[in-house]
Amino acid sequence: GDVTALDDINLQIVQGEFVAIMGASGSGKTTLMNILTCLDTATEGQVFLDGIDAAALDEEGRRRFRAEKIGLVFQ
Repeated sequence: GDVTALDDINLQIVQGEFVAIMGASGSGKTTLMNILTCLDTATEGQVFLDGIDAAALDEEGRRRFRAEKIGLVFQ
């Protein structure tokens, strides 16, 4: 059957703010990060990144957004 990885997420991160995403195994951390970094797209709901509707970005737009707006530090 279908699996709900994320449900009712509302997250605002202010420019310059550092954020850690933590949780138990299987809680949706990787799914959330993949959506926030435009590596994956949400199957439902809306995702706005810096005021931009992520669903409106094509692959080149997502690549450019990642290059210009997102920094990641992997554990």
